[in-house]
Amino acid sequence: MDVTSLPLGFVEEASREQPTQKEIRCRRLVAENANPSSRYVGNTPKEELLLEHVREFEDQFVNVYGNRFLYLCPPNEYGVPKFLPTTLRPTHLPYQELYEYKSCSKFLADFFNYDELHPPDRYPMVIPAPASVLNWQAGDCFDLSIALASLLIGVGYDAYCVSGFAPRFITTRNEARSACPQLDVDIEEAKEEDKQEEDEFVIPKKPPLRSEYLEAKRRAEDADIIRLQEEEMKSDSEDDPSSDEDEFENRRIHCWVLVRKGAREVAEDMYLEPTTGRIYSVSRCPYLKIDLIWNHRNLWVNMQVCSASHVQLDLYNSRYFEYVMLDADNPSGEAREGDDAGAVPDEERRAEQTAQILDLPSPWSERPDIPREKFHARCYQGEKTIFYHKCKVEQYAPYTQDDGLVQRITLYKDVRRQIPLEIRERFKHRKDKLFERKRRPMQNETVERFLPGRPSTSASNAGGALKEFREISALSRELIFYKSRLDGLVRSVEIIGRKMFEYFEDRDDRLIYHSVTLDPTATRGQKSKDTYPVDSVGEVPIKKMTEKYARNPEVPAEEDIAKISFYLTEQQNSSIYSTGKIRVDYHREPGSLTFRQCMYHYKDGNLNRVPASMPQPTQAQVHKLMQMQTTCRDTIMASHTSIQQELTTRRKDEISIRGMRSVSAGKKRDLTIPGSRDDVLEPSVYDLARESARVEGSREGAEEEKQEEQSAKVDILAPYLVDFINKETGLVQLDSLQAELVAKKCTTDFRKRLTDRAEIIQRRLEEEQELLRKRRAQMQRRGDSVERDEREFEQYQNQAMFRTQILEQRLARHEMQAIEKFQELERMLQEDPRLAAMWQKEPAAVKG
Repeated sequence: MDVTSLPLGFVEEASREQPTQKEIRCRRLVAENANPSSRYVGNTPKEELLLEHVREFEDQFVNVYGNRFLYLCPPNEYGVPKFLPTTLRPTHLPYQELYEYKSCSKFLADFFNYDELHPPDRYPMVIPAPASVLNWQAGDCFDLSIALASLLIGVGYDAYCVSGFAPRFITTRNEARSACPQLDVDIEEAKEEDKQEEDEFVIPKKPPLRSEYLEAKRRAEDADIIRLQEEEMKSDSEDDPSSDEDEFENRRIHCWVLVRKGAREVAEDMYLEPTTGRIYSVSRCPYLKIDLIWNHRNLWVNMQVCSASHVQLDLYNSRYFEYVMLDADNPSGEAREGDDAGAVPDEERRAEQTAQILDLPSPWSERPDIPREKFHARCYQGEKTIFYHKCKVEQYAPYTQDDGLVQRITLYKDVRRQIPLEIRERFKHRKDKLFERKRRPMQNETVERFLPGRPSTSASNAGGALKEFREISALSRELIFYKSRLDGLVRSVEIIGRKMFEYFEDRDDRLIYHSVTLDPTATRGQKSKDTYPVDSVGEVPIKKMTEKYARNPEVPAEEDIAKISFYLTEQQNSSIYSTGKIRVDYHREPGSLTFRQCMYHYKDGNLNRVPASMPQPTQAQVHKLMQMQTTCRDTIMASHTSIQQELTTRRKDEISIRGMRSVSAGKKRDLTIPGSRDDVLEPSVYDLARESARVEGSREGAEEEKQEEQSAKVDILAPYLVDFINKETGLVQLDSLQAELVAKKCTTDFRKRLTDRAEIIQRRLEEEQELLRKRRAQMQRRGDSVERDEREFEQYQNQAMFRTQILEQRLARHEMQAIEKFQELERMLQEDPRLAAMWQKEPAAVKG
């Protein structure tokens, strides 16, 4: 490997080390690529001139500033030295996620497998092309930075690569002390969703009166809650397992990316960490020292002896940086104020200096590219795990997990990540539209969220449209629906064993709420006929049922029912008895503070109003109230059945998913086969399009191969039809006798060929067996022989037995294939149109 650009001692010391993974990948690339680009294996005259200029700069730099190692022209994967700025290859890939610096840096951090520098205080021996790095999906910090800067420059950012020194947690990508950035993203998304809902649906109202006492009380309660949460998060294992001393402290070499303000509306300078995708402000960065800065046009050597957070990024100021290449727009490297008197001389001098400037050659790397399959896979080899402070993040490529899992975030109570507090999972391409699940094991709480379009659990049930499901085991469950159900249900809440209530919208009967209150203490005494089924408890007596209705403008307010409550049972002295009490509340008149209320008691088979001095209900009114009670009970029970069916289906789905993991592990479902009810995932339209294109291409390729096979097929009858070709027409016309003669000769010759082949194999087998017998007899006649002869005979015997076994297998295979080949020949002779007259022999004879 030509490494003339590096110091001799540096090369000799590095050569004694074991090769790194990157060097192994480079060697494999060189061995597999037979026809590399000429820019990879050599330098153009312009590049040679540039390298000479860089060497002169390095010599002058050492003479002026003393002995300082400059990492300027490292070799590429073919051992050819390349100037670092020429390695950058600005590229714009056709993916929207790579157009913004935030999403681009985060994507590449997940896309690459990071290799640490080995040893960490030494520069890499090889800087490969960014095209090779993207193809490998692996590299060290220099490779990742060059690839990231190439993509950012390609989409218009003013990006630079920066090399220098960094602490251990940066160079090792150890984020055990850092907060998980995904948690902040989730909080921002939740705030944006709440803001959108408020902007769309909430009508501005006058601000309500506020109580300073209540606000102070609420602040105190919030402070107590925060304090309790902090105490809960604390544990006995707060020691950091990665807090041991670093033997390479302040000497760890690292490379990252600088994005300067101005281009693409970037407000301020920032650093991008390519290994994690994190963004740091220049003044508050964790890096220790800056050595070099370069982009695709130039390279600058930092002359400032200070920490990286205090470096002045005035690149063309000679007090701060020494640049290798002259700038054509500013050859002197100094900013000058405009002067009308000296405008003409300055322009002439600038033109003369520009003509003498050595411009940078074009990038030597091929165009980097990310195949669509790898882009959608996102993670290196389909999965990735990152550990944060009291947090673990697992990422998976779509369709790699049987349940559609793409991300799992686990929050822990302790630093060593042994006591889980919360588990957040995200899914994609689920047929049941599940996209998020949160579980809190200590509280037995589960929250599931669904995308729109979730199907109904059955054809007869007009349900479905589940948006969110919350459950605290054995305590409560809540279901929130999208506003697309035919029955208008938007929310269903059940406090298990105590109460169930549901909210409705846009119903024809104006029902907006109904509930059922249970009496869990009623366990003895007379059983009530009105009960409500509860899981793991059984039938529980119903204490009260309530319905609420929206205002009907066509009916007077004093006659329009707003709320009706049916009191069914009460318990006194450990016994249950039926009350038959009904309370009806009517709507208020506009501007009125009171509303009409009626109370009815069911006694001795009659429904009477209380007090008795009030007008009593008519028979029609009594019938209407009793009918409403029956309808309320039927509606509640039907709703309960629907919800239970929804929950039962969810449990069966999850049980089947867990069972499929062991059966279909590693198997990919054929997208051309329509999905069944047991399929968990559904292909996207892009997957179907790609699969359809692949099938179409495979079919066209098979047809082409079939045509080529038919065109290249040997005509086995050609030698036998030479004497029967018509010289005038060039065609073959055979009568029945001629066709029979040709078929007989072809069959006889083919049978003889197969027989000769079998005899040759049999003769070779007999020869091997005879030689082995002779060698055995020779060894027996010799009697006591030396050990060397025995070893030679044993070796020969093993080889002879191996050859004999191969010949026996070949003979057996030939016999089986001979039968098949002979049957194939007979079929071909029967289907050949040139021998058709042979099969018309008998009918022709009868006719004659």
